[in-house]
Amino acid sequence: MKKTTLLAISLLAIMGCRHGFDFDDTELVEANAQKIFGIVDSKQDWVCVQSGTVTITADADLDDIVKVQILTESPFLNEDARVLNEAKVKKGDEVTLVYDAPEISTKLIAACVSSKGVYYIQVFNIGQNRVNFSQTTRAARDITRASASEVPNFTTIKLRAPQKSFNAMRAEQGDACTIGGKSYSLWANSGWENELMWEPADGQTFNNGWRMDTEKNRGIIFREISDFTEGELENVQVITNDFLVKEGNDKYSVNKKRNNIRLIRKSKYFTINNNYIYTNGKEPLTLIPIQAYSTDFKMNHIFYYYYKPEEIPAGMNEVDYIKSLPKYKAIQVERVTTTNDAKAGKYFRNKEFLLPFYAEAPHEGEVQASAIFPAGYKVGFLNMKHTNGDYSIAKNNYGCTYGDGRLNYEVNHISGHFLTAMDKSLGGSTEEGMQFTDPRIAIFTANNKTYMCFEDGSDCNFCDMIIEVGSGLGDPVQETPEVETNAYTMCFEDRPNAADYDMNDVVLRCCRVDETTFTIALVAAGADDDLILHGISGVDRLNDKEVHEIFHATSLGSDGHRFVNTVVGGTKREVIADYVTVDKDMTIPNFLRRIYIENVTTGRTINFPQRLGESPYAIIVPEDFQYPKEKQSINTAYKGFLEWAQNINISGDWYKFNDATKIFPSLFKKWE
Repeated sequence: MKKTTLLAISLLAIMGCRHGFDFDDTELVEANAQKIFGIVDSKQDWVCVQSGTVTITADADLDDIVKVQILTESPFLNEDARVLNEAKVKKGDEVTLVYDAPEISTKLIAACVSSKGVYYIQVFNIGQNRVNFSQTTRAARDITRASASEVPNFTTIKLRAPQKSFNAMRAEQGDACTIGGKSYSLWANSGWENELMWEPADGQTFNNGWRMDTEKNRGIIFREISDFTEGELENVQVITNDFLVKEGNDKYSVNKKRNNIRLIRKSKYFTINNNYIYTNGKEPLTLIPIQAYSTDFKMNHIFYYYYKPEEIPAGMNEVDYIKSLPKYKAIQVERVTTTNDAKAGKYFRNKEFLLPFYAEAPHEGEVQASAIFPAGYKVGFLNMKHTNGDYSIAKNNYGCTYGDGRLNYEVNHISGHFLTAMDKSLGGSTEEGMQFTDPRIAIFTANNKTYMCFEDGSDCNFCDMIIEVGSGLGDPVQETPEVETNAYTMCFEDRPNAADYDMNDVVLRCCRVDETTFTIALVAAGADDDLILHGISGVDRLNDKEVHEIFHATSLGSDGHRFVNTVVGGTKREVIADYVTVDKDMTIPNFLRRIYIENVTTGRTINFPQRLGESPYAIIVPEDFQYPKEKQSINTAYKGFLEWAQNINISGDWYKFNDATKIFPSLFKKWE
């Protein structure tokens, strides 16, 4: 366990060599702890936090910058991201910030934030001294973004004969439609009867590096491009991985795949324009696949369509109009990755695909076309899923799934492959899963780039394919995350010589508001003894005050105890908090280590452990820690705690895995 030491001040220098309590019977204290924890690691300090400093230059690609932040994770559609510190700045400023990160962290996020709440992030390593944004921003611009001068100069494109969509073929069968041995009447009179899928024909040539992919009759136009730079790749990985978590074992997961739709619903695109983008009329419209994390990737064929809402005929609704529009081939995913890379979830950037604009209605043969879309077109996308050349409508894993959820109503009813992703109330298999009209493509914008994330099948993972919009996009809908401040919890045992180690006798919560301001709060008092808080200078509500008196809970409860916020159904109080001003270089662990409790009942004082390897009569955890209920040892409430206690290199994230029956419900989040 490597600690980042702030300002070269060691734990021993701060605390000296005294024990963390004034008991004369030290041997009894350690003997009691040993019965519960065994032999504690001689390097154990009971602080799950590492502290450091980093200098950030506020030069991100934003119109204006009003603050910089240090975050635990990417903030984009990610409810787990937390702010570790922040400062008000203007664009171009340089600021040095202290941070207190979870001990398990190896990387953090620097973020510039505009006056409109738009974020631009940069990954950095723990221990890294400086962060700037300009180098990665320049690299991202240089690698992609086809300009008007780089497009092929065609005026016509030859189209091959169209293929009916799965929706059209199933609609033709009407009430007789059978899929996977089950009959469906949903397609009867559904309006899908005339949907056609169009692809360019082989044998066409282009200039400026663009060419037709003609292998096995795949009519798609692309050019080779450079791969990610290292810094840019790191940013893309954290942006997508922190948001689109691949695996999960909670009640929302399906076949060990994490349900991400609960987060996707927060995307600005998910409710605005039904997951469409708009063209800018200045650049070619291009797509760049960057990941295909699906065993079915060879079956995925991306198509697009476009229209202007004002062109919809009078009396015709938008959904029926979209169903009648021609759909054009954009990407065949099999052509951009390999089976091994897909299984490994590898990121790549190797091909940029061009989406032509057809200036006349499509027909077999030469059709007037342009490499640059006119401005203001609304462009939608879908995945036509099938094995290349096989259009069997009887297979229940074949079908067209859209970014516009209104067009997924029929396909989302197909038992097995597609219905599984629906909510359990609709006959699906997913807790808080899809509705029948939910999109199967999620669009979001991060670091001035817009991404499409596809759900091609039976779960709500939405990371089967990730595709970047390379160029041609009008003003994107920017995400404006609201990121909570990280919390740190300090827990005390009030009688170390006879402790039950439920670690809830005194529970404190600390947060960093800005460079020189903390909040400190009393959260719980799981003790009958009179306990006085000391060491919180400048906080009159808490310092030198008895904890039960602070809570106005001095009388015995119905259970004959004075426990506050540690017994479900027992005495419950709001937390008592106040602000405290600190030096800019003060870390939260050092601030909390100064706090100690005086047990008036026993006449003893309990400080934070001041020597490595002592028993855990106080701990510091880097989150809103869900401390154990009364009489529940932390060992049984958190199975990994004992491993960590005995070996600091094992189970460093022990506080993330609890037995829900043995912990007190958090006062700081909605309890499920």
